[in-house]
Amino acid sequence: MARIMIVDDVATIRQIVSSVLKDVGYKVIEAASAEEALALAEVKRSHLVVTDVNMPGKSGLDLITALRAVKTYDKTPIVILAKDANDENIQKAQGLGAVGWIAKPFTPESLLATINQILVDHYVR
Repeated sequence: MARIMIVDDVATIRQIVSSVLKDVGYKVIEAASAEEALALAEVKRSHLVVTDVNMPGKSGLDLITALRAVKTYDKTPIVILAKDANDENIQKAQGLGAVGWIAKPFTPESLLATINQILVDHYVR
C-alpha cells in the first residue's frame, strides 16, 4: 500500500487525515512543518504528499518547491489542503507542481476519493 506524508502545523488536522488514511490501509508519515517534512523526505520515500499551504516558517508552497528540487520527489504527487475552491494558493501550488487540492473542511469520503483518484492517476497504487 502507498505511503502518504501529511504535513500540517495543526495536530488535529494531521490526526484526522492520518486516521482516515490508516483505516483503509495506507501507511502514513506525519510532519508538523515544511522543515520537518523535508527532513523526513530524505530518509523515507512517500508516494504522495498532502500539505497545508499556510504554516509558520516555510509554507506549503515553499515545501512544494523544495520537494520538486529533490530527484526522488520531482514527480511525486502533491496535494494541498485549502480553505475553499477560490483560494488563490491553489493556482500558485498547481503552478509549482501540485496535482490537486482538498477543501477544508473535508469529509472522510471526499478525502479518500481525492487521494485514491490521484494515486490511480499517477500509477502508484
